[in-house]
Amino acid sequence: MPASLAQQADLALDSPPDDVLAAAATPQAAQAWLGTLPDQVRAVAKILSDAIIALPQTAIEVRFKGRGPWKKSLPRVLDTLEALGRARREGAGWRG
Repeated sequence: MPASLAQQADLALDSPPDDVLAAAATPQAAQAWLGTLPDQVRAVAKILSDAIIALPQTAIEVRFKGRGPWKKSLPRVLDTLEALGRARREGAGWRG
């Protein structure tokens, strides 16, 4: 017997589709870490706003590439976004 539309809707709300989960877990192509703080803030804010789940800092780091100790500045960028109300901590991750 086929499931009713209400049952199908309930099932759809219980768990996200596999393609949504895969997209959330798969990082986009790494972009160069930008040189100025405003550009860094914009880039990280975009990543957080596009994410459908809270991202741990390591998941944000893999979205960037660069030379030198650029990863040391990422916590400052995240704190800046939080102070501006553009990001919030959610468990061990960050959400835009």
